[in-house]
Amino acid sequence: MTIRPPLVGAPLWSAVMKNAEHRCECRGACGKKHDPERTRKQQRCPRRNGDHVSKRGEVVLIATPRDPINEGDFVAAASLPPRRLIAMCPECHDAVRRAIKRAEKQMPPAMDDLFDTTEYYIPRAGKQGDAA
Repeated sequence: MTIRPPLVGAPLWSAVMKNAEHRCECRGACGKKHDPERTRKQQRCPRRNGDHVSKRGEVVLIATPRDPINEGDFVAAASLPPRRLIAMCPECHDAVRRAIKRAEKQMPPAMDDLFDTTEYYIPRAGKQGDAA
């Protein structure tokens, strides 16, 4: 069965899938080695558009940003050119998103200098005749 492109952004999705040869481009960002022969080499995910997976039915690849941290929201991703997007199967995409969420939870909270409560020392203004 052929996979039809989405209703919105079909030319962009089709260009990304053509560049990826309708195959998931994950090379381990999801945490898996994608190594069916157990040769301990990092390989590309074997899933293709239209493959049957017992867990989810047919695989429909997702066009997602190469840099999911900085360009991960849907508005930014829709405005990117095809060369900055990659094709990922839903399982790899979900695993990458979970890894990013885990990393964000482990980061210390960012301090906003506008509301920083540390005291500042401001020296008194001297007279013009004072030597500084």
